[in-house]
Amino acid sequence: MKDSFLSSQGRIGPGVFSIRVLLMLVAVAYIFYAGIDYFSHDEKHEFLMPLAYFFGIVALIIALFCILMQLIKRLNDIGRRPFWSILLLVPVLNVLLLLYAAVAPAKTQVK
Repeated sequence: MKDSFLSSQGRIGPGVFSIRVLLMLVAVAYIFYAGIDYFSHDEKHEFLMPLAYFFGIVALIIALFCILMQLIKRLNDIGRRPFWSILLLVPVLNVLLLLYAAVAPAKTQVK
């Protein structure tokens, strides 16, 4: 099966996980700041500024879903239950969980 951003099946290593999470976060930041820049450059477009926030929030929701799928794959790789991905919703623990997932060694596969 081909590896996908939207699938929680399979396993991924720490390098691939880190790159994918950073890619999603950079994409959200780019969409948010591009929207702010576009709607604030002219006084005629200033009343449309809430659209920049809307596009940023939509991009963030999509990115969080993709990061969740990557985290489940990574948790499978390090031998932890996917249930731990619920910590992604807790404000401080989410950063610690992502850092742990990025540096934890992979569990060897038992045959």
